[in-house]
Amino acid sequence: MKNLLLLSFLVLMVASCKKKTNVVIQAQDYITGDGSAYAGMEYAVVEAWTPVLETKSKIVATGFLDDNGHAAFDLKMKNNRKYILGVAQPDNICYGGVVQYYLDHEKNNNVTFEYLKCGAANIHLENINCEGGTDVIKHVYYYTQNLDIYIYKGGGATGSTTNWTWADYHPASGCYSYYGNYSVEVPEGEYTVEWQASRPSGITTGISTFTVNANDTTTFLIQY
Repeated sequence: MKNLLLLSFLVLMVASCKKKTNVVIQAQDYITGDGSAYAGMEYAVVEAWTPVLETKSKIVATGFLDDNGHAAFDLKMKNNRKYILGVAQPDNICYGGVVQYYLDHEKNNNVTFEYLKCGAANIHLENINCEGGTDVIKHVYYYTQNLDIYIYKGGGATGSTTNWTWADYHPASGCYSYYGNYSVEVPEGEYTVEWQASRPSGITTGISTFTVNANDTTTFLIQY
């Protein structure tokens, strides 16, 4: 009986043993590497465990990122518990950030995440070579460096895919021109825009680029 109690005690000691890890957080702009958009944002680490059936949790570390979106701290972690890092996100972020990041017990945790601030894109269309009601225009624009960051399918359908075809896109027909103010919020950066115009005389295509700046709207005119 004594041996059994001793074994249970040793198992409990091993299960509850704490390891100290160093946690480093760095927010950085995808384009510039700067982290100032996250200056002063609060971070927190939640400790979670399930003693029987119901999961319990408590906050075990909090703090604020510095002027360049950086923070570093030591954390003691129990082997039988999970530790989840969260960082508050500024209002003007359209890509990236940390919602939940599970910390590793076995090594120091370097949590580096990229982000992009918001701008807006407004695409105008003008059929300058109209041949009649059967003319069709399709267009798409996407983040030049990485389609997974943003892709817009003309006609209101949006999604993120690196394997698109023109069949996916909603067309506009006839002698179509649009000069409205339909601005779409997008991450800042360079975009590639492609279009395909179908007429009785044949199919023509075009490709160009435009840049969206943070907190600003870029209007781009497709003449086809």
